[in-house]
Amino acid sequence: MSAPTQGLSAKIKIGWASGEFAVATYIGLTIAFLLFYATQALEISPWLAGIVLLIPRLWDAFTDPFMGAISDRTRSKMGRRRPYLLLGAVLLGLSTMALFYAPQHASEMRKVIYILVFYFLASTAITIFDVPYSSMAAEMSGDYRERTSLTGYKMIAARLGILLVLFAVPVVFGAGKDLASGFRLVGLGFGGFMMISGLTAFIMTRNAPRHEVPVHKFDLGAEVRAVLENRPFRTLWLVFLLQNIAIGVSATTLLYLLTMVLQLKANMIGLYMAIGAITATFATPLWVWAGRKLAKRKGYFVAIVISALAPLPVLFAGSGAFALMFAVLVIAGIGDAANQLFPNAMVPDTVEVDELRTGERREGAIFGAWSFCRKLGMTLGAFLVSVLLSQSGFVQGAQVQPDSALLGIRLIYALLPATLWILAFLALTRFRLSEANFNDIKAQIARNKR
Repeated sequence: MSAPTQGLSAKIKIGWASGEFAVATYIGLTIAFLLFYATQALEISPWLAGIVLLIPRLWDAFTDPFMGAISDRTRSKMGRRRPYLLLGAVLLGLSTMALFYAPQHASEMRKVIYILVFYFLASTAITIFDVPYSSMAAEMSGDYRERTSLTGYKMIAARLGILLVLFAVPVVFGAGKDLASGFRLVGLGFGGFMMISGLTAFIMTRNAPRHEVPVHKFDLGAEVRAVLENRPFRTLWLVFLLQNIAIGVSATTLLYLLTMVLQLKANMIGLYMAIGAITATFATPLWVWAGRKLAKRKGYFVAIVISALAPLPVLFAGSGAFALMFAVLVIAGIGDAANQLFPNAMVPDTVEVDELRTGERREGAIFGAWSFCRKLGMTLGAFLVSVLLSQSGFVQGAQVQPDSALLGIRLIYALLPATLWILAFLALTRFRLSEANFNDIKAQIARNKR
């Protein structure tokens, strides 16, 4: 049997999408604020902080696909994915709280070890939750366009979650007596929020349709081949990796750009950091509508071009260029809305490509590799920022930076992402899975099962 093709109720879509609040909050916290927390609140050297934040993501190369394989083979009355939403939500909330509770006055190495340990735990927790959670998209519907609608709900939730983080975190850490105590409040508040939103998704999906095809005994080689020999997925994975490196660079550099180059007042930081997310929230339904009129691939091309051009005016930005920055962030938000919608709506379609080849459905393996791609890309982006900041003469803990560091921040924010977006555009030209191809594949699968 193929995945269900009937329309899903709004209740189920909203219930499932609520889990994305946990994922988006975690991504927003770790990408936009974790390096800043390490260098400014804990005064860890940028290059050392970058290494610390990279290592747990290398661990994800093993845990994400492994978690996918585990959830593919889980059997329970709650389904094969939902038990991990319950476990992952609790672990994610607790580990995030601990991550932002590092000892402020300890030695640099002790602080590094503390961050490393709890970032490992948080990375494992988000894997336990996110891989099975994302895999549910391909199980709940087998309809090409319904998956776009389902992903649209998820992306709106993602935008609202990111918006909450970007707007509220500067307010919260600014309420502490110092940065370190302020970030402890951030960990407590947002860790609790992640736990609640994850548990909400677990509860609200209890009646969601599930297409669960038995998977054979675990075979590591078969799991790897499911990814490597799936050409549409392999191509989309590369595009998504380049995209997320670009996003990681932009998101990590933005706070430095606003506070040190533009010299934005503290009470305006949250608003400016949220502009892109606000724009994307409103733009997402429009992109969902456009996706019904255009092929997903065409919409993705348009979005990549927008994102490549958006940051370039920052090359000419200096202190007080607030109107210019406002426009940059609005345009970037329009592009980013589509850059999250289309690839996440395209990847469930690659599950059927593997099913046609092997006769098995490995949503977990596919989405495990996909989850790793997103986390690796964003972390590589943050790591590149840490290295380039160190090379520019950046001084950790200092509010006033040398001219070389200010120039470096502008160059990192504008030129590096633009280059990565161009590479993503070129890679996307190799993706060939259209709606017609997808429907042909589903028809072949149905014939093979007769």
